[in-house]
Amino acid sequence: MATPGPAVTRPSEHTPISAAGRRRYPFLVKRPSRTWWLRTRAYRRFAAREATSLFAAAFSLILLTFLFALSRGPQAYDGFLRWLQRPGTVILLAVILVAILYHVATWFRLTSQILVIRIGRLVVPRKIVVGGLVAVWLLLSGLVLYLYALFL
Repeated sequence: MATPGPAVTRPSEHTPISAAGRRRYPFLVKRPSRTWWLRTRAYRRFAAREATSLFAAAFSLILLTFLFALSRGPQAYDGFLRWLQRPGTVILLAVILVAILYHVATWFRLTSQILVIRIGRLVVPRKIVVGGLVAVWLLLSGLVLYLYALFL
């Protein structure tokens, strides 16, 4: 014979009660609307930043496709290069580039809000933190270009 499960109780019996005799937490929480992100400019920027991560994922898939074509041999690689030269693909990659640049810019701004660098009692200004991040990014990009030109 199966044992019965826990007794079903009303949720209000488990809601914490304050000293005044009222519930501390609302019994029903209103669901946010599907357009909550349209209310303020900050929410819209947050939603745009999160949406640009989808473009980063799309670019990752294109890179994986490149590696797959490279592993399949010269014919598959040539086919991939022909696909890259199509006007629609060029437009898609341009849109992806703009989205990723927006994503990077907002990420650098966000990092400067989170990362507080102190030197003694002085706090490094946020603009210098962002400038340092951009400088490292440009330095690494220059290194990649140099290595590309070196082995071309």
